[in-house]
Amino acid sequence: MIYQALDSELKLLAKTPGVIACVLVSVDTGMIFLSSAKSDQIDVMAEAARDYWVLHQKNGKVFEALGSVRNVFIQHESAHLSVQMFGNSSMLLVTISKLRSVDWSSWSANTKKISELLGKLDV
Repeated sequence: MIYQALDSELKLLAKTPGVIACVLVSVDTGMIFLSSAKSDQIDVMAEAARDYWVLHQKNGKVFEALGSVRNVFIQHESAHLSVQMFGNSSMLLVTISKLRSVDWSSWSANTKKISELLGKLDV
């Protein structure tokens, strides 16, 4: 039941204007848990994006004065890549979007339901 609700919320989030795909990836293994992607290439990118989070974990103490990290945000030449952790969950939300097309100031509110559902899963 929770899995289906999570899948529905992920697909709804992926319909946000400017979003290309949203993918839930295991922080421990890099394997995909759920994906809204319509291509294998995006899924491969989402799996690899986990390494950005691992790099943050490795060097996180350097940035402690800035507060806790809510999102690792990378701008590539033709798209944005966002990697977000939810509380104590072992899942990362990887979002790929068109350049300058997503209202990131409201993103936390947009992802709240996914965060709540992940909190109910034993992952």
